[in-house]
Amino acid sequence: MSNNLSTVQQIYACFTQGNVPGILAKLSDDVTFFNGSDPAVAPFGGEFKGKDGVIQFFNGLGLTTQTTAFVPENFREDGNKVVNEVRHDGIVTATGHPFSVNAEFVWTFDDKGMVTDWKGTGDFSSINAAFLN
Repeated sequence: MSNNLSTVQQIYACFTQGNVPGILAKLSDDVTFFNGSDPAVAPFGGEFKGKDGVIQFFNGLGLTTQTTAFVPENFREDGNKVVNEVRHDGIVTATGHPFSVNAEFVWTFDDKGMVTDWKGTGDFSSINAAFLN
């Protein structure tokens, strides 16, 4: 297993434990996070810059949703990138409505093994709808 793939799996372990400082330790200071949810609806949708932005992303996610399933799978590497699929199921706490998202995550690394960019793309329509209903 490459160092980059190992880092992504460590980040997922931190996520399932709610260990945001553990995630931040794997990110470059100028990291960019992008989540495909509609930022007009979901407080964790859109682009977030720097570690403060990543904290904002995780605060938005953690304060507004409850995760019921988080399944990263089908990991592959392409140069300085790690790509994988994720199924993320949960409930929007304000509405009580469930969501199920199938997404592709792309992690980009610098030459020091730090994450410089993360993109979550796919069909986020169910999470957007869960916030609106």
